[in-house]
Amino acid sequence: MDLSDNKEQNSVLIIDDEVDILNLLALHLRLKNYIVYQASNGKEGIELAISEKPDIIIIDVMMPDMSGFEVCKKLKESIETANIPIIFLTARSTIDDKINGLGCGADDYIVKPFDFDELEMRIKRSLKGFQNSKFSKIKVYAGKSLEEKINKWFFEKTNINMLLIRLLTDADNDNQDNKFLKELHDDFLIQLNLILLDKNEKCYFLGRLDNYTYLFFNLFNDLEIFCRNLIESIKKSSNPSIKLKISIYLNIEKKYKEAKDILTEVGATGNSIINF
Repeated sequence: MDLSDNKEQNSVLIIDDEVDILNLLALHLRLKNYIVYQASNGKEGIELAISEKPDIIIIDVMMPDMSGFEVCKKLKESIETANIPIIFLTARSTIDDKINGLGCGADDYIVKPFDFDELEMRIKRSLKGFQNSKFSKIKVYAGKSLEEKINKWFFEKTNINMLLIRLLTDADNDNQDNKFLKELHDDFLIQLNLILLDKNEKCYFLGRLDNYTYLFFNLFNDLEIFCRNLIESIKKSSNPSIKLKISIYLNIEKKYKEAKDILTEVGATGNSIINF
């Protein structure tokens, strides 16, 4: 059931020291039929969270009395508020900020300036209960383990789709240090995680061919929408130089016998159905 059709109003607590943003967000969400609580600092926000038990909390990172990270940590440590989904809405967009935010227990992370439609989508997704566990990276298969995983899926599943995802950057790929490659990989995984929050973990897995190339196996029916959402999410990430090229392969178990056939083809030219 879509929460927008639910007659019972959902409640949102917004914690932000910028009054204009606080009031603008509150007005928008009230017009969308949410009950809204407002706090202009971390201490007041924690008190409201405990007393009102909102369905979801939106927190700014940079506040004078305590940071959003500190507020989030305190809320997640309290039995009374630990299960309330938290979204960070902030101007801080570095990879370290995202990892810190998600790592301290937040369920999502949106960078200012933000789009109201995207914010509402993420609120609804959180309220559906798919973000109540702490952030964890997707397991990435490579080498022999990737071959074994593909063959296992071929044996157990049908209607398997595959995305060939290439990360494109403006930088010289031959001269990138390990720190750059790790940040590139981590940023991609964070954005992919955010898109996958409403997906069943048994319906997908990720493989890595090299520093810039991934294979994403899935059983999804909404692949084009998924790809467009992932591309848009990457555009809003902390690394503006990253771009994606995605090729879609449908029902691959009907075209290939085993993993090595797939890996041989994608390592050469490939024959995808749709390109983004």
